[in-house]
Amino acid sequence: MNVDDLSVFLAIVQCGSLTAAAKSLYISQPALSKRLSRFEAELGSPLFERGQGSHRLQLTPAGKLLVPFAEKWGKLQEEMNLLHDFNSQTHFFISCVGTVGEYILTDAVYQFTLSQPGTEVVIRRYHSRECYGSIHDHTADIGFVVSKQFFPNILTSPLFQEQMVLVVSEDSEWRAPVDPQSLPLQREILIPWSPEYLRWRQNRLDFAHQPHITLWGLPSAVPFVQKQGCWTIAPLTVAQTVLQTQPGLRQLPLLNAPPERMTYWIEEYGRHHPDSDILLGILRDRLAHKEGLTWLYSL
Repeated sequence: MNVDDLSVFLAIVQCGSLTAAAKSLYISQPALSKRLSRFEAELGSPLFERGQGSHRLQLTPAGKLLVPFAEKWGKLQEEMNLLHDFNSQTHFFISCVGTVGEYILTDAVYQFTLSQPGTEVVIRRYHSRECYGSIHDHTADIGFVVSKQFFPNILTSPLFQEQMVLVVSEDSEWRAPVDPQSLPLQREILIPWSPEYLRWRQNRLDFAHQPHITLWGLPSAVPFVQKQGCWTIAPLTVAQTVLQTQPGLRQLPLLNAPPERMTYWIEEYGRHHPDSDILLGILRDRLAHKEGLTWLYSL
């Protein structure tokens, strides 16, 4: 018994007759009948009842028992074919924190796929420490993080740093530049961008005062800023991207601003994926001349 025998059997089951099955398999009916007879002889039992006066074949008890086995075998064969196709392609696995994936990598990866049509890109979203873990266990070729971790086998390279800016409603009373200590804390939307940002907030603002609300991303803060006159602080790339799609908002520079947010790229020592240089080059071309952002990595 082989895969072809099971495929022939399933085709007859699905089509209901030798004539229709032969057409679906692009072989002659006599050839199909011969293959079926040989298969039945190998199994030692007929699989179909060949009744008089009916062109439609009926399964024997043995045939009914074989159907679920043949279907499972067929699905397994499909999965094995997919695995073969997957292994025959070039893949580039990327892990990244959410804000890098959503606001920085999207256009760069699109340009990468245009320049490298033979490479399939797989991107997974993690927290920074999970990104390190994905490099460590070889489920990612390159990672992008905003919180530096220590793994003895992983190289961490500063990629760029960017200003933190104030995001307010377009009709707010604040004018640039704004000192954060002049902002009303009861209208603060706190987004915990990084440990460095939280430490700055603790030192510069009244840390004992609770913010109006704590959220995990700038888009979710937009209604509060637009409708309630709240304010929040965000990395430049995040603020600019969100403001492009959200009317009624503006960004302002800060005096005594939080430390600039650092983005790093990571890879395992001695395991450099050649596509990493291509992607990093695209990122450099897109970001190196952006005002408020300092590119740090030299290819």
